[in-house]
Amino acid sequence: MALATVVGVWLALPGLHSAGDDPPPADGYWQTLPTGSWSELPSEAECASRVHRSEWEPRPGNNTPNQTMPAVDAVRSSLAARPRATEAGAYDVRWDSLLLARVTGHHTGTTDENIQWAACKWGLADNLVRAVAVTESTWYQKDLHPSGACVEKRGCGDLFPAPTAASREYCNGLKLAGYDYQRDYGPDRCPKTFSIVGVMSYQDPAWGRMPANQNGTFPFNRDSTAFALDYYGAFIRGCLEGWAWWLTGRENPADPETRLDGCVGAWFAGEWRTKPATDYAALVHKTVQERPWLHRTWASPSVVCSWLRGCG
Repeated sequence: MALATVVGVWLALPGLHSAGDDPPPADGYWQTLPTGSWSELPSEAECASRVHRSEWEPRPGNNTPNQTMPAVDAVRSSLAARPRATEAGAYDVRWDSLLLARVTGHHTGTTDENIQWAACKWGLADNLVRAVAVTESTWYQKDLHPSGACVEKRGCGDLFPAPTAASREYCNGLKLAGYDYQRDYGPDRCPKTFSIVGVMSYQDPAWGRMPANQNGTFPFNRDSTAFALDYYGAFIRGCLEGWAWWLTGRENPADPETRLDGCVGAWFAGEWRTKPATDYAALVHKTVQERPWLHRTWASPSVVCSWLRGCG
């Protein structure tokens, strides 16, 4: 079953929010547009007008990044300085000229309103994006310990297992944006991913040289919920269109019914339909079906504590 499909209707399950809280409907608002829908995608302004506004917010701690929009010129300059289609067989040129050039993060709202906006902009099912955010971060964009350290798996993660020359260059580049993660994890160690959907910022030199070993997403993905979701949507849409040749090949051989599963798994694994990728896609699909964001306990998650950094 495709990840874009949500089975079932609104059920009178114990623990669901009351109607007055205005969470999204169980089936979401829209479904994923198929491959070849690039020219049909609505503008971000259109999607802002389509967002179903509600004060429902299970993650009030996201308020600051939810209301943060990065400067569009800064985003475009950062991404344009690191084009992807420079190595033969990696990306279609449209990845740079159409996808990355369209990413802005220019939206504000509650966590769910930002999810709706990005899903609409890239022709994705909003419940799919909600489920990915559950899987990646439990819907935390930037949870912090009292020390200022980020709470792993709640807005940051994928630490370097050991210091390298490449990690040193990358981590030293991150600290220019206002926080040195090496003070938390040791010299030359820091998170590779940030945000509600786990946007990777690290660019391994083996994949192609980029300034400071960064792919251009940082610090926008850390500081802005809308940017992180916008970038995620661009990746999935580009993969669906077959523009990530390193994943699917120039002909994108995956059957259309399974292509979305492959793209969702590739976001996590960086590979096409390997076991880690398919396991991740299955977990996202299970989350789409269970819709944990509709349960009252979703708004009261456990506090993450560290003997060194205190409680987030």
